[in-house]
Amino acid sequence: MFICKLCIIMYRVISFILPLLTLSILWSQNQWEMINQPDLGTVSIILAEGNELLAATNQAQVYTSIDQAESWQLLADTMNTLPYAADLLFKKGDAVFFTQNIGSGPYNFRCLVGFAGWGPWQELPHQSSALIRMVANNSIIFTLLNGISTSSYLGETWTAIPEPPITGYIQLLLATDDYLYVNHGCQVFRTGDLGETWEDITGILDEEGFEDPYSCSAVMAMASHGDQLIISMYWGGSLGKLFVSSDDGATWSVLDDFPVDHHVTAMVSKNNVFYAGTASSVSGVYYTTDLVSWTDFSSGLESYDRSVSQLAATDEYLFKTGGTVSAYQISLPELAVDEHSFLPNEFILHQNYPNPFNPSTTLRYDLPENSFVSITIYNMLGREVRTLVNSTQNAGYKSVIWDASSNNGKTVSAGVYLYHIQAGEFVQTKKMVLLK
Repeated sequence: MFICKLCIIMYRVISFILPLLTLSILWSQNQWEMINQPDLGTVSIILAEGNELLAATNQAQVYTSIDQAESWQLLADTMNTLPYAADLLFKKGDAVFFTQNIGSGPYNFRCLVGFAGWGPWQELPHQSSALIRMVANNSIIFTLLNGISTSSYLGETWTAIPEPPITGYIQLLLATDDYLYVNHGCQVFRTGDLGETWEDITGILDEEGFEDPYSCSAVMAMASHGDQLIISMYWGGSLGKLFVSSDDGATWSVLDDFPVDHHVTAMVSKNNVFYAGTASSVSGVYYTTDLVSWTDFSSGLESYDRSVSQLAATDEYLFKTGGTVSAYQISLPELAVDEHSFLPNEFILHQNYPNPFNPSTTLRYDLPENSFVSITIYNMLGREVRTLVNSTQNAGYKSVIWDASSNNGKTVSAGVYLYHIQAGEFVQTKKMVLLK
């Protein structure tokens, strides 16, 4: 009898404690939390590089954080801007660009890093219009300035390139080491030779969507994920589709397994995990490791805070803006991702593109394992012209651009050249043609 009474007491105790333990476990799961805001304004645009954050506020000032948004410091000095609105924040190497598209200007600012740190802010010499969009690859920045323009000198000078054969407003989507991607409405184009030739790669992007009365109207976002491209298309009425390409956009397929029909406004790839955020206040953020199985990653976001304008990922956290003036962060999910599934299977030296070329060309190569890599350009007499790579590199899909210059910085003459790679025991040589 005593044992039975003891059992009843223990059962009641456990019955009382178990729901509390369950609730505690739910509370301890990853969920979004509001970040601390800078002194002047709230975060409007946020960028991440490693574990460092860069943010532009709605008071038109730029801050940096090295402790995951626990604290913020002005990047340099206070900018001479109007105390509202931020339209562009972009970082490329040792330069940070900021644009405020208001009134009669100045619109465009730049801050360079030096021996003593960042600063001061400078007004760029280009003030005829606001530079409201920038994309970049390893060596070139692209912006819209009297058409599509490029800079290799951190925005000090710009050179216009030929535009695609479309009429209307052009939007810059993405720049990789192989291609620049742009769009007008739902038309998507790419160029691999700085505008000398353009390819219409729209394909099924404006066809595989929703039935009348909906029709494709815009590209919302584009991102790289490993060796794949992901693009988000908007069909009106908050509806949209995601597409994926494994051949640099030459062909596309629909990501039918994305769990909602709401259009995706922000995407980011980090540590082989792909994150997508919608503009809907009822869906939010999702992530995937295989583009098939998606996990809802919106815990802690309520109502309009589920709507996403921007995603940025450090090595530890995912950050979001959009919906309200609040910005949020969440710890990255701890996933057992097989990084090797995203690596090449064999050593390959690809044919350069474009070929023939003028003034530059891209050399692509695949490394299935970490290797010491040497890539050298030779003329047809076997004399060394330029060493492009001479270092240990991690496994992955690689590329390097040759701008037709020699080791001493002089432009070489037109003709046939050889490019030679040695990576471990892998050795291969290919030909390319430089035109003038």
